[in-house]
Amino acid sequence: MEEAFAEGEVAVKTVDLQNMNPDLEFRLLEEQIFIASTPSIILENNGALKLLYAGTIPTVDGIRKDVGVN
Repeated sequence: MEEAFAEGEVAVKTVDLQNMNPDLEFRLLEEQIFIASTPSIILENNGALKLLYAGTIPTVDGIRKDVGVN
């Protein structure tokens, strides 16, 4: 993620599942996003959450394409 968005086009935040903010945990449950494997990559866009990857590591080009950054 850091390599894919090193230019700062997208803000990247790493979350430790053992010490997750309760507000984030509630939002994940509310939007029915369940993290069953790691790594998991979740996109937040205009307040909505979307699970992009779970259990797989995307390529730099693949994640940039999926996020819409060229």
